[in-house]
Amino acid sequence: MNKSDAQGDIRLIKDMIDRTREIAAGSWVFFLIWGTAIILAVSGMYVLIGLGKPEWIWINWTVFMLAGVLVSVVYARNFERSTGAKTYSQVAIGHLVIACGAGFFLAGFIFPMLDLYAWGLIPILIALITGIYTFTLGGILEWSFLKGCGILWWFGGLGMAFVHEHYRALLFIPLILIGYITPAMLLRRMVRKQREQNAA
Repeated sequence: MNKSDAQGDIRLIKDMIDRTREIAAGSWVFFLIWGTAIILAVSGMYVLIGLGKPEWIWINWTVFMLAGVLVSVVYARNFERSTGAKTYSQVAIGHLVIACGAGFFLAGFIFPMLDLYAWGLIPILIALITGIYTFTLGGILEWSFLKGCGILWWFGGLGMAFVHEHYRALLFIPLILIGYITPAMLLRRMVRKQREQNAA
């Protein structure tokens, strides 16, 4: 391989990474959807506890999680149509989403229903999986801030171990605001900058 071929390969890889970043910037809506859904679910859970209706908590979580899935699927289909062919990084992100989504479902619903562990352990496990998701996604996109969000989720999960199980879910709200909503707003700003540059 000569020097010009190597430079061409490097340019191709850089173009693919740039394209993946552009598409990732447009995916800020997914962060916003799930951040909002989880905050509403956590708030609804504590409202139900306050009303003396703890038996409805599973319905509360099921409704908000199904709403998140449905809105995400609809948006994802429209988003994929507008972006065209997928890059290797996009395929990797898709597999990451499926893997972590399965982890959320198993850790948050199936395993507790099978009495494999107490319900109070759910927030810690969800924080662990969310940390894996955001850290890995930050690595794929080469975005240090998102990797930092992943580390924050891990520390949040560790901190939950020292909090009474009745209050652990409350820690999700600051974690989501920093580790989900903030990246969504930064990605949204990236979209606006790209549109301004394209219009110029």
